[in-house]
Amino acid sequence: MVKYIIYGYWIVNIISRWYKTICVSSFGGDQFVIPDQEDHLRKFFSVFYFSINAGSLLSTFITPELRKSIQFFEKNACFPLAFGVPAILMLISIVFFVSGKNLYKINKPVSNTITTSIGCIFHALKKKITTSPNEEKKKNWLDYADDKYNTREIFELRSALDVMYLFIPVPMFYALFDQQGSRWILQGTLMNGKIDFLNWSIKPDQMHLINPLFVLIFIPLFNAVVYPLLYKIGINTPLKKVTLGGLIAASSFVCAAVVQYTIIGQTFTISSNEGQLRMYNNFDCNVSVSSSLVGNFTIEQLDVVHINYSSTVYNETDVLSIELHPTCELKMSTSIQHVFIDKGKVSSYFLTSKNDKEIELKYLKELRKLKSGNSNLRILQDNFFSQNIILRNTNNKLSEISFSLSTNPDQNYELPIGTYDIYLDNESILQNVDFLPVSINDLLFHHNFNQTNAKLITLEKGKYIHILWQVPQTILITIAEVMFVVTLLEFSFTQAPLSMKSFLSAVNLCTTAVGNILIVIISKIGQFENQGHEFLFYAVLMVLDMIIFMLMSTKYKYKCINTQ
Repeated sequence: MVKYIIYGYWIVNIISRWYKTICVSSFGGDQFVIPDQEDHLRKFFSVFYFSINAGSLLSTFITPELRKSIQFFEKNACFPLAFGVPAILMLISIVFFVSGKNLYKINKPVSNTITTSIGCIFHALKKKITTSPNEEKKKNWLDYADDKYNTREIFELRSALDVMYLFIPVPMFYALFDQQGSRWILQGTLMNGKIDFLNWSIKPDQMHLINPLFVLIFIPLFNAVVYPLLYKIGINTPLKKVTLGGLIAASSFVCAAVVQYTIIGQTFTISSNEGQLRMYNNFDCNVSVSSSLVGNFTIEQLDVVHINYSSTVYNETDVLSIELHPTCELKMSTSIQHVFIDKGKVSSYFLTSKNDKEIELKYLKELRKLKSGNSNLRILQDNFFSQNIILRNTNNKLSEISFSLSTNPDQNYELPIGTYDIYLDNESILQNVDFLPVSINDLLFHHNFNQTNAKLITLEKGKYIHILWQVPQTILITIAEVMFVVTLLEFSFTQAPLSMKSFLSAVNLCTTAVGNILIVIISKIGQFENQGHEFLFYAVLMVLDMIIFMLMSTKYKYKCINTQ
C-alpha cells in the first residue's frame, strides 16, 4: 500500500512540476516585452515563485492534519482525504487559468526546435571532423553548420548551449534542497514536537511549512533590501547570486549535521587497554558469581551487570562460578561457565535456563545504534517463544507493532521512537515504556507459573531535543532557495533564445531530477553509519560544486535577447 502511495506521489509531483515550471513560468515570461519590460519580468518571476510557496505553505500545514487527525475506516491515517483535497483544488485552479485564455499573448511554435538543434549539432560535428586541415578554420565549432543552417539558428543554439553548460553543476543543489522532504523529515521523527501550552504536537512533515513561509517573507525583502546591499559589495550578477546561494545551502547542511550529532549523542566505547563483561540475568531471583579474575559480584533478577577487566587480563578466558538464589527452585542451581574477555570490546552473555533444569550461558552479539535513529530492541527470554510481543503506542491507540518471539536471542527489531504499552499476547507486561532516539534496548522477561515478569534495560540513548532546532537549517536552505532557484528561473528565461525558452526551462527542471538521482547514488555508495557524517559530506560536495560553478561562470557573456 505504502509503495503505491509513494509511486503516486512521484507521478503527481513530476506532472505538477512540469506544469508549473516549464509551461507556466515560460508562458508568463512571454507576456512581457524585453528589454523594455525587463524590470517587470524580474518581478514576475519573484511573484510567480511567491505564489507557488503561498500554496505550498497552506498545503504543508493542512495536508498532514487531514492525514493524521482524521480517522478513516479505523485506520490511523486518512490518505484519501490528504490527496483528494489538493486534487480538487488543482482542478479548480485549472478552470480559473483557462478562463482567462482570451487575455493571454500566445506565441505559437513555428518549428520543432529540438529536432533542428540536434540536426545542427550533428551536422556541425560531422563537417568539423571531415574538414580538410587546409581549409579555413571556423571561430566556433557550430559555425561549420552554416552551409545548411542560417545564422539565426546557429546563434540561438550557441546561446542555449552556453546556458546549458552552466547547468552542469546545478543538480548538486537539488540533491541538498530536496532532502527537506525526506532526510530532514526523518530527522524530525527523532525529535520532540510537543507544544505544551497549545496541547498540540508539531508533526515532522509540518516543519516543512517554514520553508514556504519564509520564502514569502524573503522574496520581497531580498528584492527591496538584500540585493541592493549585495550589489554594492560586488555580487551584482545572477550567476554570482546563484553561487552565494549554493554556499548558503552547504551551511544549512552543516547545521543539520550538528542537530543530528546532538540527537545521536555519545556512543559507548571501551578503551583499547580494557575489556568488559556484560551479563544479563534472566532469572526471577538474584545470582551470585565468583570470577577467577575479578572476584565476586551479584546480578539482581532481570538485570544486567557490567564488569571491567584491566589490561593485564584482557584476551583471556575467565572462569565463572554461578550460583542461583534458592528462590529460583532450579534443579541444578550452580554451574561453572567460561567466558572470553576480548580486547577493546564488550563481551555480552545471557544467563538463562536450559529446559528448566540447568543453568545456560549464551553468547550475545553486540547491538549498535541504528543509522535511521530509531530504537534498536532485542528481546531476551527464557526459551518461551510460543507467543507474540505487541507494542501499542500510548499516543495513538491504533498504532500497533507486533512480532513473534524468536528462538534466536540475537534477533533485534527497529522501533519508531515513542511511548508504548507492551503485551505478551493479551497479557500486559509493561506500561508506558519510553523508546528514545538512537537507543539500544534489551527487553528481558521471565515466564513462571502463568505469570510473566519483564524489564526494559536501555544501554545507550540519544537526546530527545525539540523539533524547533530544525528552524536554523530550514531558514538557511530557504535563503539559498530564493537566491538560487528564483535567480535561475529568471536567468534561464532571459538568456534563452526566443525559440528555446520553454526548452531551457525544461532543462533547468531536469537538474532537479538529476539531483534526486544523485541522492540515491550517494546513499547507496556512501553507506554512512552516522547520518550526521552524510550531511557533512553533502555540505563539502556543495562547496566544491560551487567553486566549479564559479570558475565556469567567469567566462559567460550575458546576452540581451528580445522576445519579439
